[in-house]
Amino acid sequence: MARQGNFYAVRKGRETGIYNTWNECKNQVDGYGGAIYKKFNSYEQAKSFLGQPNTTSNYGSSTHAGGQVSKPHTTQKRVHRRNRPLHYSSLTSSSACSSLSSANTNTFYSVKSNVPNIESKIFNNWKDCQAYVKHKRGITFKKFEDQLAAENFISGMSAHDYKLMNISKESFESKYKLSSNTMYDKSMNVYCDGSSFGNGTSSSRAGYGAYFEGAPEENISEPLLSGAQTNNRAEIEAVSEALKKIWEKLTNEKEKVNYQIKTDSEYVTKLLNDRYMTYDNKKLEGLPNSDLIVPLVQRFVKVKKYYELNKECFKNNGKFQIEWVKGHDGDPGNEMADFLAKKGASRR
Repeated sequence: MARQGNFYAVRKGRETGIYNTWNECKNQVDGYGGAIYKKFNSYEQAKSFLGQPNTTSNYGSSTHAGGQVSKPHTTQKRVHRRNRPLHYSSLTSSSACSSLSSANTNTFYSVKSNVPNIESKIFNNWKDCQAYVKHKRGITFKKFEDQLAAENFISGMSAHDYKLMNISKESFESKYKLSSNTMYDKSMNVYCDGSSFGNGTSSSRAGYGAYFEGAPEENISEPLLSGAQTNNRAEIEAVSEALKKIWEKLTNEKEKVNYQIKTDSEYVTKLLNDRYMTYDNKKLEGLPNSDLIVPLVQRFVKVKKYYELNKECFKNNGKFQIEWVKGHDGDPGNEMADFLAKKGASRR
């Protein structure tokens, strides 16, 4: 049975996509010249209006839950009912989306993976979700009562990105859209790490490093110059400075690269891949280590949106997220980043 209710499709606006409430839709079209949008009674009609396949779509932000394998809470209110049980794997699979559309459930447990060998999945009961996430690291999960929000949690779509960058969508696209149809297929892993000698003590010294695999001239190895000299702050700054360099190279050099950032910091991985989407500027500024967090998120969003905007020019279709790797597990790139971080800390 097709899902019924109010669906607001924005074909042209600040953020295109499908929204469940008029207020969300209005935020994307109010005052936007030439906006194109329409209300529908079914999700499938809204999808057709956008000319999109039945995959993921825009939705409002959701609250993150993760860490211990305890049952997550629900924050979404809207319910769409279906007619058979649901358990499917990847949101990138069209068959998975088809089974979701016809399943009978009003509860969705969305599991987002930040590691390549673990699939992102959606379950319709907590027991299956709990069994899937148990003993796994590098993942986050959340309970929803709305399919769009569950999909959005995995896809990483956010309506707040341009506000976080303090730039309009039109200005960003005008400035950073690539005019060439060149396909860039070069890829590069960037491993990031932080280190603190005497972490947690008054005499601690911290530093950070970023290892650009295959491009040693781009490596970063610096002491942490401000604030508490903790390992956590150093790990934040490592990814932030790597993103800063990646942005400079994407926007200034002729040859573009598919960069992949890897870090053993679960905090940074989860913050950038999903948590930040629930935060406005005020919330970000109220977080611990906000002096580093705010520029970190802004730099990540800029790089992510750049790849999204020019996805047809990149072999990986513009996909960009932070990948979690297990620390001190024999990964040569991670070990090099650790070496560079310690070298930076030694100069403090």
